[in-house]
Amino acid sequence: MSTAQETAEVWQQSLLVDEGAKAEIERLLADENASELEDCFGQPLVFGTGGLRGLLGVGTNRMNLYTVQLTTEGWARHLAAHPEDSRSGVVIGYDSRRFSREFAEAAAEVFAGHGIPTWVFREVAPTPLVSFELLRRKARAGLVITASHNPAEYNGYKIYGSNGGQVIPPEDGEIVNEVLRIQRLDEIQRMSYATGQAKALIQELGNERDVDYLDTLEALALGSVTENRNLGVVYTPFHGTGGRCVPALLERRGFAVQVVAEQIQPDGEFPTLATPNPEEEQAFELARKTTNSGHDLILSNDPDSDRLGVMVRNGDEWVWLNGNQIGALLLDFMLSGMQQSGTLPENGVYVASFVSSPLGKRIAQAYGLQTRDVLTGFKWIRDAAEQCIGQGQQFIFGMEESHGFLMGLHCGDKDGVWAAMAFAELCAALKAKNSSPLQQLEHLQQQHGQHLDRLVSISLPGLEGRARIQQQLQILRKAPPRSLGGLVVESLTDLSNNTRLDLQTNTTQVGPGLPSSNVLLLQLEQEGRVIVRPSGTEPKIKFYFNLRGEDAPALNELYERLVQDIVP
Repeated sequence: MSTAQETAEVWQQSLLVDEGAKAEIERLLADENASELEDCFGQPLVFGTGGLRGLLGVGTNRMNLYTVQLTTEGWARHLAAHPEDSRSGVVIGYDSRRFSREFAEAAAEVFAGHGIPTWVFREVAPTPLVSFELLRRKARAGLVITASHNPAEYNGYKIYGSNGGQVIPPEDGEIVNEVLRIQRLDEIQRMSYATGQAKALIQELGNERDVDYLDTLEALALGSVTENRNLGVVYTPFHGTGGRCVPALLERRGFAVQVVAEQIQPDGEFPTLATPNPEEEQAFELARKTTNSGHDLILSNDPDSDRLGVMVRNGDEWVWLNGNQIGALLLDFMLSGMQQSGTLPENGVYVASFVSSPLGKRIAQAYGLQTRDVLTGFKWIRDAAEQCIGQGQQFIFGMEESHGFLMGLHCGDKDGVWAAMAFAELCAALKAKNSSPLQQLEHLQQQHGQHLDRLVSISLPGLEGRARIQQQLQILRKAPPRSLGGLVVESLTDLSNNTRLDLQTNTTQVGPGLPSSNVLLLQLEQEGRVIVRPSGTEPKIKFYFNLRGEDAPALNELYERLVQDIVP
């Protein structure tokens, strides 16, 4: 009998598992498709770059009430074993996805069963608002039920520490170890939601929390309300949480906002979208249809509103910007504004994920900032920001190419609500100068060299897909290519063991010193690079291309050759 079958039978016999789940388990056990049973019950959900995330369904490797309760039980035990004198309680938020409210209540019941007070948002709430409230309350931890930009079949579980950011090693591993110690579902300590409320262990948060958050964001504004009134903005939250805060914030700042009516209400089915992902241009189809000649800008958020998507007008056309382009524009706008106002610090630091465009680093250094690279996942940016503060430096801006941005430390995660305001003000300021984001991007390219930054993602779902992803990485490790796209490959950096193999001399050196991660970097001649990594949140292998040169058409041709040579 396989371990997956044994685990499924234990679940089937548990008095805590509802009849619907038991029926699904019975189907899996009776079915001759062993791979589906193995995929559902063969392993637990694991922590990725954004906490736990997985398909909705029955089993230890799926998002359901039982995996939520199991994880919360382990986390509650961890919190009890590691108390913080000045902080207590957990703030819980959730997005519009299927079962998000039910999962939030289930988690609150487990915390209450351990005597841990919780504050649960009464309605769907943006992730940055939850992190902000965690910090405002000086809570011990936070939880957001969300699968970010994944399709409707997914949900997830993001764990936040007292610094407002998602937990990093070793704490995430300690929580996982506590979860793995739980042998049976009946070990989970629970108190009903109603009883928890009666004992004041569970309290609900209404929209009154929005005021402090919006006031804080408005204080970070760098633009002019007068200029903002001349910019027409279309906004969509992609059926997520952004409608709660973004239109109100933009209107505070003077913008005329037209929302996409079909997408403004929270809806976890995402009925108008294949996937609610601002990283994909096709997701903007309805927003484009909403625009008229008076609109200059389209803004979008993913369902939990920590990412920002952008399209800008170029004559009669709309141009989608990738995360690297948005980040470069925001960074330059912030730093030029600080420089002009005399508020640019001498000890400022810019932090970016390892796979983000080198253009951001060049912009930051031109303004005198120090720069730091971190692993993918905004939790590493938050951790680096804390290190900066501890060393007497000032964290200015953090970004990751996957459309995540943060100015300062009003919250501990990327903030798509703030970023929406900031990018709209950037566009208004440029319009007042008879310029545009596209013209400003070209100006930055002229200053710092032409940069081409692209991402290719290959979806490989299921057990077979995971095996193929690992096989592809192992092939690159064992036999790295000596040339790609007609360029010499100078070195292979492997973050799993912090080594850099010089392919010209076949000598191995120490790598960049980042925490161990399953990431490979192929350094090319002419300042190009290709980074390969499995997604931490989806069944994908990702190829990041960062190229620099003097001629944009030549860079595009090089990119096409590189894709042909390395992407399977």
